[in-house]
Amino acid sequence: MKGLKRMIIDWLMREKAIKRDGILWNAIGGSISAGQSAIILIFVSRKAGLAMAGAVALSYAVANLFLAIGKYGIRNFQVTDVRKRYAFGDYWYGRVATVSAAALLLIGYLIYGAVTGQNTAGKTLLVLEVTVLKLIDAFEDVYIGAYQQRGRLDVGAKIMALRMIFSTVLICWLVVWSGNLYISFQAAIILSILCDSFLISLTYRKAALKIGSLCVNKVGRLLKKCFPLCIGTVLAIYIGNVPQYMIDQYMMDEEVQAIFGYLMIPVFAVTLLSNFIFQPMVKRFGDAWNRKKMKDFAGLVKRQSLIVLLLTVSALALGLFVGLPVLSFLYRADLTPYRREFGLLLLGGGFYAWAFFLTVPLTTVEMPKSIAVGYALSAGFALAFGRLFVETRGMLGAAALYLAVNLVLVLVYVCALGIGVRDGDQGVP
Repeated sequence: MKGLKRMIIDWLMREKAIKRDGILWNAIGGSISAGQSAIILIFVSRKAGLAMAGAVALSYAVANLFLAIGKYGIRNFQVTDVRKRYAFGDYWYGRVATVSAAALLLIGYLIYGAVTGQNTAGKTLLVLEVTVLKLIDAFEDVYIGAYQQRGRLDVGAKIMALRMIFSTVLICWLVVWSGNLYISFQAAIILSILCDSFLISLTYRKAALKIGSLCVNKVGRLLKKCFPLCIGTVLAIYIGNVPQYMIDQYMMDEEVQAIFGYLMIPVFAVTLLSNFIFQPMVKRFGDAWNRKKMKDFAGLVKRQSLIVLLLTVSALALGLFVGLPVLSFLYRADLTPYRREFGLLLLGGGFYAWAFFLTVPLTTVEMPKSIAVGYALSAGFALAFGRLFVETRGMLGAAALYLAVNLVLVLVYVCALGIGVRDGDQGVP
């Protein structure tokens, strides 16, 4: 047993190819994390039918909101805190507070849904289980951020990837074997806790992560400083899933929810692929800004924006001609009549990916309030016009709404970043 533990530690902490391993395992873990619902839906749609697949898709959409609350938008702030104004213990206690708050809000949400009759007992339990699984992601994230801040993204990425692989395989296997979704997610929760506990215990001391005693004032200041980031990320998730929320509220059709969920799956590929490329670059944004290298900073922003554009164009071309037949085969549903909806969603996904990336340089130039303002304006647009879009044009309207809210978001962020860079440039001697 000791020999096995030593082998695992050596593999997790090896220094032979830190940069390559960080990019590789971050890509693997991020792919499975973002695509977990898509993978599980393949098995659910075959074993439990279209309506249950719709319930799973909606559960993930709801769970992602509470995931955003649990993460609180601190990850990028933590990684770019190159001067270490806050200790790891401050981030750790802060994450305990935010995950606990997310859990309490989840309980309130489920009670409200049960009392008003909006959710059945089965739907309530499914949302609870999927959300708890996501809250494990939220707590794990504070360790991954600490490793990345210390130049060891590879360690955190390996831990995340292993947990995601094991839990996803377990869910899929249990769905096929038992046909019981509730047992499948319960088992995945237990496995995820055990996996994280074991792998983190092997690495956090070697990475010199010390929790220490609680400093209420510092944690309070950290949470206050990152509050706009929290609002921004929560609204970001809301915007990313707003068509599904509107369909649930105004169409109340689980089968339509499932079909729309299938169409949304490739849409996140643009954001996912973009994230793989810029996540290892996050620290470089902080370094360039703190050293007042404005040209390097602007170059990083332009480079990633061009990559997002190329990914969006590629996704549109590939998705419209190849994506729909493949999705139809995977999920045993004829999706070919929804070409217009799919095209609008892919284009909206490109704008969403661009906006998601722009939050990194905006955080670096210390303009977190602009992130919250952008998401607030987009969410306000969705709330004001969502019913009109969905009730008048159905799924096509939901897809058009997704494109519109993300276009609003990008316009706000581009303007805000231009102001931030201009002000920073004026401060350079």
